[in-house]
Amino acid sequence: MKDQIPGFLFIDHIAMAVPAGQLDAQVKAYEMLGFREVHREEVRGTDQVREVMLRIGDSDNHVQLLEPLSPESPVQKLIDKNGGRGGFAHVAYRVSDVQVAFDELKARGFRVIDAAPRPGSRGTTIFFVHPRSREDAPFGHLIEVVQSHG
Repeated sequence: MKDQIPGFLFIDHIAMAVPAGQLDAQVKAYEMLGFREVHREEVRGTDQVREVMLRIGDSDNHVQLLEPLSPESPVQKLIDKNGGRGGFAHVAYRVSDVQVAFDELKARGFRVIDAAPRPGSRGTTIFFVHPRSREDAPFGHLIEVVQSHG
């Protein structure tokens, strides 16, 4: 397809917000479904989250659980908007070249949140696309674009 932005490969992960103090219980619940923890990290900076990445079977698809580390965390703000409950945070798509995807999305008028691709967890490079990125067709949810270097 001629209009397709090059490099989008598959869904990397679905991110779920988890209220503070509930991360380990959520991890255990997913493990009972057969998911396997493959990564755990505290991400500071503007994100302010503790994350756990859970692999679905033997696939490259993951569920990411995000627990806020501070009241300023965007994840805490999402939980506050949700009446104190966790829930869907964003969907992340894997790309072959994050800079190409970044440049193409900006050139096509998408509202990109980050000024440039930046380091993400797991040694990835990422950027986020605003939920109301396109007036003509808003996504309605946050999108993360991820390049894996492993």
